Amino acid sequence: MSEERRRWPRRLLVGVLAFVVLFYAGGGFYFSNVLNERALDGVSLRKTLDPDYDLVVRHVAGEAITITPDGDPGSLTQDGVFGLRWEGGYGQVSEILGTEGDKVTRKFLLISGGPPSDGTPTQLEVRAWPDPESAGVASQDVVVNGPLGEYPAWFAPGTRDTWAIVVHGNSMSRLDGLRMVPITVDAGFPTLVPTYRNDTGAPEDSSGKLRYGLTEWRDLEAAVQYALDNGATDVVLAGYSMGGGVIMAFLQRSKLRDDVRAVVLDAPMLDFSATVDDNASREEVVPGVPLPSSLTAVAKQIAAWRFGVEWDQLNYLANGAKRYDVPFLVFHGTADTTVPIATSEAFAELRPDIVTLVRCPEAEHIACWNLDPEAYATAVTNFLEEQVGAQVARGATA
Repeated sequence: MSEERRRWPRRLLVGVLAFVVLFYAGGGFYFSNVLNERALDGVSLRKTLDPDYDLVVRHVAGEAITITPDGDPGSLTQDGVFGLRWEGGYGQVSEILGTEGDKVTRKFLLISGGPPSDGTPTQLEVRAWPDPESAGVASQDVVVNGPLGEYPAWFAPGTRDTWAIVVHGNSMSRLDGLRMVPITVDAGFPTLVPTYRNDTGAPEDSSGKLRYGLTEWRDLEAAVQYALDNGATDVVLAGYSMGGGVIMAFLQRSKLRDDVRAVVLDAPMLDFSATVDDNASREEVVPGVPLPSSLTAVAKQIAAWRFGVEWDQLNYLANGAKRYDVPFLVFHGTADTTVPIATSEAFAELRPDIVTLVRCPEAEHIACWNLDPEAYATAVTNFLEEQVGAQVARGATA
């Protein structure tokens, strides 16, 4: 055999190895950028607050509105209550009154501004109100002094000594929590809706990154201290998505954790690594070719190196979730494609003594309230009254 023939298998092997290294190094670097943009970078996430008008109004007639999607209809064809946003106005859609082709007619309630005219671009969202006043909540703007400075917050007075504190997710918006606030206020709980670092209007930390609880828990601790300093004897906590991770980190680390009476979570981020894996399983390297789990693992390691992601610390179910000793009410949609319901199911299986899990059929991420607001409010009210008591105590003021 000639020397040249003996060399070509080695060259082929070297070529294959070079391709594999390039694929994983280059692909891992690229998908670490995707992870940063979609989940870590505060600037990128604040940009998601800009409206994405993907629906078009066809006609408004009193309490009925006809809409067509400009692409995927999303929740447009799903029964429930959703916010509807357009330039200069806000409303709610509820009962589906009829469909014709791609046109969907729903019951319509104007919340603010003038009604949209035919052809107006709109956006459907799980948020239900544009501000506390629209939600029927008499609130005031307050400031929580925290570890990085001053954090804006909403405060709604109540009649109990126990306060409720509502923590939003990585949407970077307190508006997520407005579905909870009328429930807690109606039940008599003074309610605080704080911001945390990297929110619009709140201090930005030096990294500019979201840490899914590992830094933000200190901001929540400041909010709890604010409540205690202003008349609260103790608190109940409610968290959406990443807000659930912030609460779990607080319960692990804060000196004020014993002041928490109960926790309500909605689609909580309990294991960031598992959540990234679940989302990556629906990504494609090229059309029709799913992202290999091995490439996801490389991307996560690169993200740990580049952005300081502490994957092990972000598994709040580790060690059998033995570190928690307060009662939890957990809502999670079975159709959630952002945070897998499997993590909430695992929490309920690990700690059946303290966790009550409510599965919401066909609900997407943090959409349990939207599909059945009355049942959601009843479940929260009953849980909190069971844990805190139904008797209304003296008033509390900020």
